[in-house]
Amino acid sequence: MTGSMARPAAACVLIAALSGCAAGNSGATAMHDQAEAQVELARLRDKTARAEYSEQAVYLGLIRKMEQDGLYFASLAHIEVYVQRFGAGPEIQVMRADALRETGQDQAAIEAYQALVATAKGTEAAHAHHGLGLLAGRQEDFARAVTELRAAAALDPVNARIASDLGYALMRAGALQDARVPVMQALELDARNPRVISNAVVWLMADGKRAQANAMMQKAALPEPTRSAIRKEADRIARAAAARDRAAARQGQPKPNSAPAAVAVVAKPIAIAAQAGATP
Repeated sequence: MTGSMARPAAACVLIAALSGCAAGNSGATAMHDQAEAQVELARLRDKTARAEYSEQAVYLGLIRKMEQDGLYFASLAHIEVYVQRFGAGPEIQVMRADALRETGQDQAAIEAYQALVATAKGTEAAHAHHGLGLLAGRQEDFARAVTELRAAAALDPVNARIASDLGYALMRAGALQDARVPVMQALELDARNPRVISNAVVWLMADGKRAQANAMMQKAALPEPTRSAIRKEADRIARAAAARDRAAARQGQPKPNSAPAAVAVVAKPIAIAAQAGATP
């Protein structure tokens, strides 16, 4: 009796244990499946994020290529689409400001560059000051151009284009000797850039070093139309500098060596970069 009663009890214990194991196995399986689902979801999200990042990078590269090719009107249209899809980061804001400048929308470009100056850092901020300097030069306000380009050079001191443009702005502002350092820095930083070479030759000629200037043009194999434009620009800068020196001498002032607060220079910026096939 006792043994027969024990067997059902043992069986009950065994059944309870088995059902408990089954419940435990079921819970473990569910947890495993849930973990697998979460891992797979994370993989899908990562894959989607990578695809989106790849698409974003490709689109950004496309816009950059458009601007390198001078298709600024087209780039503005694509920039609007890009911003709607991916947002407006500093790099796309820089390209938008450049496109506004190159399509003649000066006030909108100034506002875009100023917004970058207030928020961006490093090379983006330098680019914004550079753009403001170019716009000031376009308006023949070379004193303001010098201020902006000096700010750009301080943020990105090894940028040859910024240094070269600063040197040119200083020449146009009457500070011929101050222009020597940035002009020559640019030349050593990027000795193959036609725009950099052209500004260096202009400085040499304006400073009376015509033999060196001619040798540099010969070595760079600059075409004759470019050489002619360089000579004319150097003569204009030299004449304007001489006139300012005479005016200062009549007033008993020392020979000007730094950019004045206001400048009246009639010469137009040379289009040497375009003639030589460089991007402005």
